[in-house]
Amino acid sequence: MSLALAIAPLPALWLEAAARMADSVKKSLLAAFRQLMRPLVRILVRHGVSFREFSEAVKTVYVDVGSKDFMLHGKKQTHSRIAIITGLTRKEVARVAENLRRGNHDTRTHADRVSSVLNGWYQDPDFNGPYGIPMELTFDKEHSNFVELVRRYSGDMPARAMLEEVLRVGAVEEIPGGYYRVLSRSYIPLKVDPAIMEFMGQALRDLAETYDFNLNPQTKNPLFERRVWTLTGIRPEQGPEFDEVVRRFGLEFIDRLENWFDIHQVPEREEDAIKVGVGIYMFADKNKEIFGSRRSRDGGNIDYEPID
Repeated sequence: MSLALAIAPLPALWLEAAARMADSVKKSLLAAFRQLMRPLVRILVRHGVSFREFSEAVKTVYVDVGSKDFMLHGKKQTHSRIAIITGLTRKEVARVAENLRRGNHDTRTHADRVSSVLNGWYQDPDFNGPYGIPMELTFDKEHSNFVELVRRYSGDMPARAMLEEVLRVGAVEEIPGGYYRVLSRSYIPLKVDPAIMEFMGQALRDLAETYDFNLNPQTKNPLFERRVWTLTGIRPEQGPEFDEVVRRFGLEFIDRLENWFDIHQVPEREEDAIKVGVGIYMFADKNKEIFGSRRSRDGGNIDYEPID
């Protein structure tokens, strides 16, 4: 056998090895997504979302991603190419693309708008008093009022609807004299509320976007992402204590970040401004109900002793 004959089959072997590797990655990815989808499907079923409805939502995302994130350089994206890379039929792509075209393209969600108003109330000097303390505002009287705050930070959302929402979730309270006082810069909707579902979607999207960026072979500087957990677990009676430790240090960390944001956040929306943040969550593989801290159960604050 000549050297040329011995070397000739190598490209075919490389292609076969690459195909096996790609198949292995796909299987691992699908296995990971089955784990990811289990709690999400549980939420969907609990709230009456059928598989057909979920499937339609996924088709929309496939077409949207295929049309925006996988374009060939210098070429216009076509329905045929989107169909090829997503596995959908060209007819399905055309139908979904038309629905997307007719839809509302405003990417700011309801939760974004409410959070923006609350943050503006804390950070905008026009709505702050001495020492940067948020002012108590009238609805539409005086120079600095709630209507102006909403106009500046939420765009076209009606001020009355915004006020009703922030009062409903307890972020703002009404006080005598026709004034309103902000109580929290955080918008935390009530449980089983459309807005809390929106919040969940944003949180999971942000985490998934970080993983997508970090796992991309072309990424040279991945974003920070860490988890810490027990190898052998903890005893059930230690659950509330762990919950309190997480809340204490988590809130301290969040407070530090919010102080940093107060200094560095751009005063108004700018074209090249980057939305940044950090997500913190606790997890347990079972008996999650035992982890409610005294803060969660009693609705009060916990007095902590300093930890060296």
